Amino acid sequence: MAEGQDSKTEPATEKRKADARQKGNVAVSRDVTTAALLFGGIGLLAFFASPGVHQLTDVMRRGLTMSFDRVVHTSLTIKQIHSLFTEVGLTSLLLMLPFMGGLALVGIGASLVQTGLLWKSSLPFEIERLNPIKGLGRLFSLRSVSELIKALIKIAIIGGIGAVVLWQDLPRLSELVHYDIWGLLTVMGWLTLKTSAIIAGAIAVVAAADFFYQRYEWERSLRMTVQEVKEEHRDQEGDPMIKSRVRSVQRDMMRKRMMAAVPKADVVVTNPTHLAVALKYDTARMSAPIVVAKGAGHLAERIRAVARQHGVVVVENKFVARTLYKLVDIGKEIPADLYRAVAEILAFVFRARGVTSERVTR
Repeated sequence: MAEGQDSKTEPATEKRKADARQKGNVAVSRDVTTAALLFGGIGLLAFFASPGVHQLTDVMRRGLTMSFDRVVHTSLTIKQIHSLFTEVGLTSLLLMLPFMGGLALVGIGASLVQTGLLWKSSLPFEIERLNPIKGLGRLFSLRSVSELIKALIKIAIIGGIGAVVLWQDLPRLSELVHYDIWGLLTVMGWLTLKTSAIIAGAIAVVAAADFFYQRYEWERSLRMTVQEVKEEHRDQEGDPMIKSRVRSVQRDMMRKRMMAAVPKADVVVTNPTHLAVALKYDTARMSAPIVVAKGAGHLAERIRAVARQHGVVVVENKFVARTLYKLVDIGKEIPADLYRAVAEILAFVFRARGVTSERVTR
């Protein structure tokens, strides 16, 4: 097993990473979400605390007034008690909804920052997952033990920071007996907010380190062997032998179409033995002559042979043949710089056929 892991020396390809993401295998740090929720909760509490406390105080004040008022107490009905509890419950619910909704958005945002939009493909159900023996094995595995140790270390660090912060403010706690209720709530709220913010900052530092560690472990788990990289590249690009065969077939088909166009050409220009370029010019449909076939070596010899067999004139012009072969693809018009030279060749061909020179317009 170790040898197999040691052989995975190549970094994961983008396709392997995408496949892992599709299966739900992504680098996620739960500490990042925890830190985000803590910061979000502190911010939401600071924003909603003051108006929320005032609303709840007003509701409780009305309830206590009704309870201790002798006149009201004697005439208090079940319906009024039910109405009072309903009002308290609705007020509490309305105060909690934006807080909980905000926390939910913060949690979703923290996950999206780490994973992006992730659509996990449906996976087949595996009965082995219900095996209690394997479950215990995962519970007491080396990874689980290491995660437990890390969690204990985090708790110790965060608890120690919280204790140090509170110890600094411990002398102030004895003074709280002289404060009224609002002063007491203000001081306790400030201590709670400060301690929570410092603890959240410590968790954020731990979360950043854990995120980079999880990212490293994720990429390490996706490493590939050299053979796997080659096979994936072959699957994406196709088998080289098959691709070579396809290209060969395509070249043969293109050559056959090209040779079929030679008998319809007006002239074949050569240099005279190594190159051959067949030209076609129809003044009614073309703005300039086009190259219908070209070749070098053995293919040039075949083009000349087919041209002679079908009575197509073969003209020797080294400059025109070399330039057309080098610059013009099959099916394309000749460049403007060669209009005059090609027009002279076509004029010669058309005169030989008994066609008037007015047909050659360029």
